[in-house]
Amino acid sequence: MNLLASYNWIKEYVSLRETPEQFARKLSLSGPSVERSYPQAPPFDKMVVGVITSIAPHPQADKLRVVATDIGGEVLELVCGGVNLSVGMKVAVALVGSKVRWHGQGDLVELQLAEIRGVKSAGMICGANEIGLADAFPHAEKEILDLTWCKAKAGTPLAKALDLEDTVFDIEVTTNRPDAFAIIGLAREAAAILGSKFLWREGVVPTPAKAGRILPLAVKNQAPKVCTKYLAVVMDNLCAGPSPWWLKSRLRQAGLRSVNAIVDITNYVMLEYGQPMHAFDYEQLAGKSIVVRHAQAGEKLKTLDGVEHDLAGEQVVIADGEKPVAVAGVMGGEHSGVTDKTTTIVFECATFDPVAVRRTARALNLHTDSSLRYEKGLPEELTRAALARAVELCQKVACGRVASKVIEVGASAKRRRKWLFRPAAAEAVIGVRIPRPRMVGILKSLGFGVTPKSKIGDIKYEVTVPYWRARDIEDERDFAEEIARVYGYANLPSEIPSGRLPLAPTDPLLVAEDRAKVFLAAAGFTELLQYSLVSREILEKAGV
Repeated sequence: MNLLASYNWIKEYVSLRETPEQFARKLSLSGPSVERSYPQAPPFDKMVVGVITSIAPHPQADKLRVVATDIGGEVLELVCGGVNLSVGMKVAVALVGSKVRWHGQGDLVELQLAEIRGVKSAGMICGANEIGLADAFPHAEKEILDLTWCKAKAGTPLAKALDLEDTVFDIEVTTNRPDAFAIIGLAREAAAILGSKFLWREGVVPTPAKAGRILPLAVKNQAPKVCTKYLAVVMDNLCAGPSPWWLKSRLRQAGLRSVNAIVDITNYVMLEYGQPMHAFDYEQLAGKSIVVRHAQAGEKLKTLDGVEHDLAGEQVVIADGEKPVAVAGVMGGEHSGVTDKTTTIVFECATFDPVAVRRTARALNLHTDSSLRYEKGLPEELTRAALARAVELCQKVACGRVASKVIEVGASAKRRRKWLFRPAAAEAVIGVRIPRPRMVGILKSLGFGVTPKSKIGDIKYEVTVPYWRARDIEDERDFAEEIARVYGYANLPSEIPSGRLPLAPTDPLLVAEDRAKVFLAAAGFTELLQYSLVSREILEKAGV
């Protein structure tokens, strides 16, 4: 599994001073591997924020304008054909030496001092598609990127103004570590490896305001073996329009497109916490109810990608009072999806059986970011923290109001696994002496609870496994692995083995088999080594 992760985003949850290069090297040595780094600022080199001070007609071209633009201590005259220019507007100015794509097409072109119909132009006022931002700022033909919303002053480098002085890492995460397939998980790993402070604190979903209206919502779970936990909350008074730039930018850096503020929040939480979420249009839910159940014979569902699917009984759906509205753990339905006109939603946050989700995704040929995460197995405890974060962002971005209590169905919290940890046994596995406080400190920094259980001459501890590591910590030996990697494999002594290499004992049956082959070949037989993964029909045609 690979995740595109912003370094600035990671640093929101861990105190770091390392350069991106230092961070990538240290993380790769002891944790998830950074396969590649993508600095975000270089494409915007020699581009600044400009403020239009005056607009005059071009003397030789009716569709062009001569635009006086303040770029911070200097006013440039730029020739521009933008149809939405206005005095006081903040714009992106590409100076001589910068690289753009004319009208968003073709290869990058380096700007030179130019004379356009007799008027010199020392740069260019850019549209979003000319500097690679069309996906974040869609616009009509010949419209200029309007940065008036931006607080940056004239002359500010564009990368700084748009908070793109950042590096995005392409990080490979092993499939047994879905907790590290998220920004917070990576921050926790970085804090342990680099000895830095982990800053994340779990949030709490606020209760509805006493003065506000409470909206009804009923939730039933008729498939408890597949849906082990289901949380829902209603939010109203929403403005589900476009997301602010900081939210669009984070999604864009992670390879996701912006849809609207509510959908973007669910994707943001998925990237940040590793917990998929979904939002339903409350007004589209028949009976104002949600039922987690198995699909019924003959049921169909058109998903958000516009494809209609025939559902089977072994597949679990999220339904309202009349019909399916989502494929559990895979994708929501088109009918109940959030649009720009939606004002009331239901946030869903749940956990599903990984095998069931995998089978459903394959049967429907519908593989999504959500199903990818659910297939690895997610802890039930993560749902409350993720839902709290979604509610917080909804209040911040879309002016949402909590309109119901949090409805929670499913199994109660599981007992945390506990294992005995013996430092002496860990040292025997690692092959090097590590101070006991250092071992304990490493385990605690990774979120493990460590309680002394020592007797005289017998040092040992009881270690409680955190909920986000419950699936991959199987016994005491895993603690030795965690300690060794954070301590640093590079810090372990390198020694060339001495003596003779041990030889495996010879199997008498294999010796006899080899002698039989030699004898039969000498007698004129031919040995046939066939490919085992072929159909019976092909073997019969070959006469075998």
